Amino acid sequence: MALISCTECGKEVSDKAASCPNCGVPILGASAVSLNPQSHAKVTRTGAKWEGIGFILIIVGMIMAMASQGGFGGLLIAVGFVVFIIGRFK
Repeated sequence: MALISCTECGKEVSDKAASCPNCGVPILGASAVSLNPQSHAKVTRTGAKWEGIGFILIIVGMIMAMASQGGFGGLLIAVGFVVFIIGRFK
């Protein structure tokens, strides 16, 4: 890191600085960060499948509980909730 003289105010500035901290003029030769839209990485969640299965189990359990189809409605809701939470943390 070298100190160079600012072309505007004459103060010493790092050659790595993007602009002079005193007057704000851009420093020539400073490495500019280029924003390349092609450099973005695609993020894929692995737990989405488990979340979907859990959601379906919850819905089926709620329908069974409302229709009074045996005692499995509450159990399906509980199992679906656990599967959904596992998918969220996966």
